[in-house]
Amino acid sequence: MRIFVAIDISSQAKKEIEKLLKVLKRKHWKVKWEKPDKLHLTLAFLGWRKPEKLALITKICQKSATNMEPFMISFKGLGCFPDYDQPRVVWLGLKGDLQTLAKLHKQLNQNLKESGFKIDSRPFSPHITLGRLKKARAKERREIGRQLKSLRIMNSPASPRRSRGRVESGTRVDRVVIYESKLSRLGAEYKRLKEVKL
Repeated sequence: MRIFVAIDISSQAKKEIEKLLKVLKRKHWKVKWEKPDKLHLTLAFLGWRKPEKLALITKICQKSATNMEPFMISFKGLGCFPDYDQPRVVWLGLKGDLQTLAKLHKQLNQNLKESGFKIDSRPFSPHITLGRLKKARAKERREIGRQLKSLRIMNSPASPRRSRGRVESGTRVDRVVIYESKLSRLGAEYKRLKEVKL
């Protein structure tokens, strides 16, 4: 199984992000946008694991969630990886209780490492992936990056259409979810395997 651990976002937040995606799709960028029902915040990607490892992963998540209280996150601004000159991934930024989010991420990854799992060593950059650029030339990528940079600095507290990239709806984080990612010609499909409450 191809496994990752994530935080779900609320149905209301997904509806707001869906409105934002509709606006972005009108720009006709060469981006494959994610389906709103698949949106999540990844805490750890574990790759291919044998099914019998699920019990251990669940136990690690439970240990990591111990003494963690539910907290709130919400969304702000658009950005991209790796940079605005040659973007490959378009993301939605986060605000709210990022300190508790970082603590949860640190505890989870530390416990996974101690149990022998190989974990991404890059600094944690919490975000919601909205889409990935496909078959875009360097000039097109630069132009998309330029527009994203412009959208990123808009601060109007209005709807996504008026704010040009800002989403106000938040999510109460009270659990982590272990997912299986199933690959197909149509892209990845996610199956919930276990939930662990904070």
